[in-house]
Amino acid sequence: MRIDLLAVALIVTSLFIALGMWQLDRAEQKRTTFAEFERRGNAPQVDLNQSGVDDAAELLGYRTAAAGRYLGTTVLLDNQMHQGRAGYLVYTAFALDGRREIVLVNRGWINASADRGRAPEIATPIVSQRLEGRLSLPPEGGLRLKGSDLIEPLAGGMWRVQGIDFTALNATVGAELLPITVLLNDNAPDGFVRAWTPPGSGESRHFGYALQWFALAATVVVVTLVITLRRGKAGTP
Repeated sequence: MRIDLLAVALIVTSLFIALGMWQLDRAEQKRTTFAEFERRGNAPQVDLNQSGVDDAAELLGYRTAAAGRYLGTTVLLDNQMHQGRAGYLVYTAFALDGRREIVLVNRGWINASADRGRAPEIATPIVSQRLEGRLSLPPEGGLRLKGSDLIEPLAGGMWRVQGIDFTALNATVGAELLPITVLLNDNAPDGFVRAWTPPGSGESRHFGYALQWFALAATVVVVTLVITLRRGKAGTP
């Protein structure tokens, strides 16, 4: 009986320690990601008006400036949560001066109407301007519904999607999209709710999880020792 108890305790303790180490590894990965994000944020701005600037992996995380104008084309990314409410992320096509490609600008979050068939009212200034933001890829998470590959028309120049597929949207937008988006700066005009979360943030949460797993492992060891000592004193085999 004592050997069985020790074997189970060893297996459970090893599992808890492994889970704790995994959380520490996740924290280190996030620390590295955040450090790279900060490094790119402190680098010179990327000028999207320059031809050939289109490598998403190389552009990700850099600050950017772009001259051009918004087009009358908006893509609503569905099922995006903010403070417990469901809504959309508003992506508006931005024509870049001097380039044939256009870029989707994430202008922020808006609340979704309970009436799924009603298009939200979104004002978009169609004037030449220079905007600034951070280069980013669209979120991969979120609820994906049946028919998530559909591009649903809501109104003139407005579509609803469950995920941003640049290739699929090219035909809808009527132009070639850059394979990256711009997160509009918080203080920039013509935006909505913007609460951008830096990639790699939240490493402290993983440290907390790791501490919990290590504490559970220590608890198993202590409980096993107490039970074993008590059985030994009582002469229990």
